[in-house]
Amino acid sequence: MKKIWDRWKEKWNVETDRRMVWIFIVFAITGMSIVYIRKPITKFLFSKSTYGELNWYEFILTILMVYLIYQIMLLLVGTLLGEHKFVKWFVIKMNKRLIGKKA
Repeated sequence: MKKIWDRWKEKWNVETDRRMVWIFIVFAITGMSIVYIRKPITKFLFSKSTYGELNWYEFILTILMVYLIYQIMLLLVGTLLGEHKFVKWFVIKMNKRLIGKKA
């Protein structure tokens, strides 16, 4: 476990273990928030709340919506907790990997 922790610290250019823990807290708060936000939004848009009830196109729209809201929430929570620079870098990196780099 320590090897992975040290690799992440080096890869993410994080100096202290305390800051690493703080970054993980930012991600945890954001992830838990998305869990609570997704259900009412899905119910409002599609009058259904669970993934099993959704049609394939509603399911895809829900995944895209969750992805976009997650990024916004991550930036918001990261900024409020003092990790704006890291979170902004992470969101940009995540999008480049998912969407691809422009040539």
